[in-house]
Amino acid sequence: MKKFTRTSCLLAVWAAAVVLIGAALMSYHQPFRSPSNTVLALVKRPDGQRWRVLHVLSGSCGCSQKVMLHLLKRGPFTGVAEQILVVDGDEDYLPGSHMLLARLDQEGFAVTHVAAKDLPQAAGLYGVPLLVLASPGNKIAYMGGYGTRGDQDGNILQQIRFGKSPEVLAVRGCAVGARLRRKADPFHLKY
Repeated sequence: MKKFTRTSCLLAVWAAAVVLIGAALMSYHQPFRSPSNTVLALVKRPDGQRWRVLHVLSGSCGCSQKVMLHLLKRGPFTGVAEQILVVDGDEDYLPGSHMLLARLDQEGFAVTHVAAKDLPQAAGLYGVPLLVLASPGNKIAYMGGYGTRGDQDGNILQQIRFGKSPEVLAVRGCAVGARLRRKADPFHLKY
C-alpha cells in the first residue's frame, strides 16, 4: 500500500508539473486583444487619399521577423501608403532585425520607431505583429493578425478592395511592454 501511495504521489506531481509548464508555454501564444482605433494616430498620416497599411512590429519578436522577411520578399504595394511602426521595448533585438528594418526602409517602407513605454495606454496595443488597413478616408477596414505564416496581408487588402469583409485573424506573437510580458509569461520562460 505504501509503494502504491508513493507512486501515485509522484505521478500526481509529474502531471501537475507538465500541466503548469504546458500552460506557461502556451500563454504567450494566445491571441491578443485588438487595440483601439487610435492606433493609427501613432504614426503620421501619409499625404494623399490612398489606402494605408500599417505594420506594427518589434525587432525582438520572431513572428515580427517573419513578417519583415515577407515584406522584403514582396516589396511595397503600388498605390498604397505602407508604414512600419516598430515598438522598441526593453528586450534586445533578435539577430538580423536591425538589418531587416534598414532594408525595409531602403525598399520604400516608411519605418518609424516608438518606445513601448511611450505608447499611450489609450491606443490599447497589446501584441505584435499587428496589421492595420485603413481606407483613403482613414477609416479602419481591418485590424488583426497576418495568419500563421505572416503573409496574408496581400490577400486581406485584395478582399477589402473588392468590397469583401475578410476574416479577422488573431494577433499571435509577442506581448508589448514589460507589464504585458509579465502577465503573459509569469514564469519567465520566454520573456
